[in-house]
Amino acid sequence: MATALATVENEIVSIADGRAMASLTPDRRNFVRNLIHLGPDKKAAQFAAAKAGFHPFYGYELMREEGIIAALREEATKKLAGAALLGVTVMMDIAQDPMHKDQYRAAKDLAAINGFTAEQKIVVEHLNADGKQLIGQIREMAAQLGMDPKQLISAAGIVDAEFTEVTDEPVEVDDSDW
Repeated sequence: MATALATVENEIVSIADGRAMASLTPDRRNFVRNLIHLGPDKKAAQFAAAKAGFHPFYGYELMREEGIIAALREEATKKLAGAALLGVTVMMDIAQDPMHKDQYRAAKDLAAINGFTAEQKIVVEHLNADGKQLIGQIREMAAQLGMDPKQLISAAGIVDAEFTEVTDEPVEVDDSDW
């Protein structure tokens, strides 16, 4: 049976450490662990360096080493995976609590995460009929309902009128009366 811990260079290295973390020296691994633990504090690099045995001002130099950057990414990814698990656990707790105000939302989000989404698609189709057709349809409906078509037409905002077709031919106008 493999042990969970191995001693390397007088430092305990966890088998959970990734390749980038395992490639660092013990003091640099301690720097990365301390920095991840301290979080986004302005002076985190200084504190992490001091806790790992470096001069505090050396923390900024350590932050620029490719190996440390890779190890920070590796450790941050593991931390995010843990946070995702915590997030799902909290959502499940909320979804299972009938008294919680966000129960429905949590249940809906959990279903969506697992591919169960309810998608509703509404299609609105506009058919552009000309005014004469619309008036004809309104008159038919009014006849079926036993109503006065003028009431329906005026209620629809359509003014019933006679139309004269206009052509492109020039029209002579007698302006002598003006």
